[in-house]
Amino acid sequence: MYDAIIVGAGPAGNVAALRLSSKGHRVAVLDWRFDIGDKLCTGIVGTECGEAFPIPSELVYRQANSATFISPNGREFVVDSKGDQALVVDRVAYINDIAETAMNAGASYHLGHRVTGIEFDDTSVRVRVRTSNNSTIFSAKLLILSSGFGSPLIRMAGLREGKEGDFMMGAQTEVEIGNVSDTEVYVGDQIAPEAFGWIVPLDESRAHVGLMSRQPLNGHLDNFQSRLKECGKILGDISPPRRWGIPLKPIPRTYADRTLVTGDAAGFAKPTTGGGIYYAMLSGQMAAAAAIKAFERGDFSSAQLKGYEDDWGKVFGQELKVGYYARLLFESMNDTQLDRMMEMFLSPEVQQDTVLSSDFSFDWHGKTILKTVRHQELGPLITSFGVVVAPFFKRLIRSSIF
Repeated sequence: MYDAIIVGAGPAGNVAALRLSSKGHRVAVLDWRFDIGDKLCTGIVGTECGEAFPIPSELVYRQANSATFISPNGREFVVDSKGDQALVVDRVAYINDIAETAMNAGASYHLGHRVTGIEFDDTSVRVRVRTSNNSTIFSAKLLILSSGFGSPLIRMAGLREGKEGDFMMGAQTEVEIGNVSDTEVYVGDQIAPEAFGWIVPLDESRAHVGLMSRQPLNGHLDNFQSRLKECGKILGDISPPRRWGIPLKPIPRTYADRTLVTGDAAGFAKPTTGGGIYYAMLSGQMAAAAAIKAFERGDFSSAQLKGYEDDWGKVFGQELKVGYYARLLFESMNDTQLDRMMEMFLSPEVQQDTVLSSDFSFDWHGKTILKTVRHQELGPLITSFGVVVAPFFKRLIRSSIF
């Protein structure tokens, strides 16, 4: 019997596997995929993430300290910080590197293993798995679910999923590029309803192009690519589009008897940008710490494991809450209002108070969001947008108090 079974060889699962196996615990990692880390992602991580979970230099495409934002009416705003804020990385290779380190520490990886059932008793958790050839059962003292957004394993473990509709869909493809040297973010309902699209250069010839939205994406990516091709930014397609789900809120509870939930499975993605790598890794690290305490005490009850939820709540719970209400506020604005908002928010003077201030962090948006809505010019502007926007503005302000 294993000490821990981890379902999902993504950022959270691999970090948890590495931490536990490094402490001498017997760990099995199960994943239905054969390619570790093969999940759609822009590949952008903050520098803090890169320091906390080091990235081999050969896996970093480039460093980023600037980006251009294009408003619905086509006006461009450049944000150029003094130092590097983010890294554009080879996401698949990065997650693979952590998995290989975990394997070297003793973790046992079982790829092409799809979980079909979970059973608990007083002494263990049993995970039923199907492969291409047969079925088998893995047993352990503890289960860590890192199985991605919308995983049916949440219900199998006796936990509730998130509220229906509290997610976005992302779509992305890789393209050949022309005259693009930096990340560009496009806002407006013609691009992505109530959200945004992006082009993120990987090197001089390739880029990720994508968009995300809570609304149905029916031809939006094709239209966006056509627009970029017309202005010479896209020269050709490299890969077909792929889609993925992005959670907007954590699930109601991320622990149960003999069970912890991490990463996208727990709903740990930034509601503002959809980025989830850093919070996933942090949750994997915290889940491993909670598991180690449980092993030491021989107690795998929900009461013992509740400390995990307390831990992530203290670290990034408020960030997720503020980010969620910021997203609702953003979604409530029409294109004309977004034009006015971006014109003021991205003006050189306001940038100095917000995104270019010394305390700005790519990985922690909450402080900048609250600074923005309380700004002496931005706050009154948002309030002037009327009865549709006002309730969401008030909820965002309240989220920083309670």
